[in-house]
Amino acid sequence: MLKTIIVDDENMAIQSLQLIMNDFCPDIEIVGTAKSPLEAIRLINLLNPDLVFLDIEMPNGTGFDVLEAVPDRKFDVVFVTAYNHYALKAIKFSAADYILKPVDIEEIVKTVDKIKQRRNQMGHSPIDINSLLLNIKQPSPKKVALPTANGTEYLLIDEILYISADRSYCQLFLTEKRTLLVSKSLSELEELLPVENFYRIHKSNSVNLTFVKKHLKTDGGIVELSDGTKLLIARTKKDEFLMTMQQFLLQNHNV
Repeated sequence: MLKTIIVDDENMAIQSLQLIMNDFCPDIEIVGTAKSPLEAIRLINLLNPDLVFLDIEMPNGTGFDVLEAVPDRKFDVVFVTAYNHYALKAIKFSAADYILKPVDIEEIVKTVDKIKQRRNQMGHSPIDINSLLLNIKQPSPKKVALPTANGTEYLLIDEILYISADRSYCQLFLTEKRTLLVSKSLSELEELLPVENFYRIHKSNSVNLTFVKKHLKTDGGIVELSDGTKLLIARTKKDEFLMTMQQFLLQNHNV
């Protein structure tokens, strides 16, 4: 049985989740409910749950405030929100689970089944909440948390020269001639990175505009970066790239 806590400021939302899980999720044991961040923090520390259904927006704080205040986060989290734009990029990127309000029976059952399967796997550990919390801090972050084979790498945006995609993996080429392999697609990375800094010049390459040194005219053209790297621009991307670069320069007069 998964010891579960439900956190939501609305009674109806709590009751709805309780009814669905009582009827359709036999492996769930609801051990407590909370209507505020402070109450949630107290319950989590007291009951040591396996799973927390956590509302994002509450009158006296957010679900993220709850997570930051709990030092020992060994439980799985399912975020519940009526705001499908609210921090969902970071949540998706961190592979955390979330459900949109109004809650759907099938969606809850699928989410619980997925968590059960994950917990049954050898070496299972809950989602890296620290990475998630870092990635939601700012709409245009200066630093990003990226999952790697060995843990989590915390990178300054200004360390990333360009990103090269290979199916579901991406190679990040960094300053000081470092590279980093991440098991995320280029589209997933682009969702997390500030759109004003990066431009996809080709289906497989996205460049940090901060490091663009030259545009060389050949077909679509070639971008030369500050470290001497030369990357091909897709012919269909040439005009848009030049316009994007011009806008970037106008917004960053010191570049």
